[in-house]
Amino acid sequence: MPQASLNALLAACNDQAKWLQAQAVEFERGAQKVFGYLEGNEIDLSADIATEYRHKAGNLLAIIQAYERLYAKSA
Repeated sequence: MPQASLNALLAACNDQAKWLQAQAVEFERGAQKVFGYLEGNEIDLSADIATEYRHKAGNLLAIIQAYERLYAKSA
């Protein structure tokens, strides 16, 4: 894969991670909410969504870091 394509892919992954982190902040501070039902009772799932978004952002950042470590060794 051409280096320009890899750079674009890494930038897109980084942008997505930043977006996920920003959304997590919005859920944590209550600016966004997600509700669900458990046994007929409405429950706030916002904290769970924030945790999931942070986890996904961390996964993307880990992929970027792994690629950068591998690339540094081969350069």
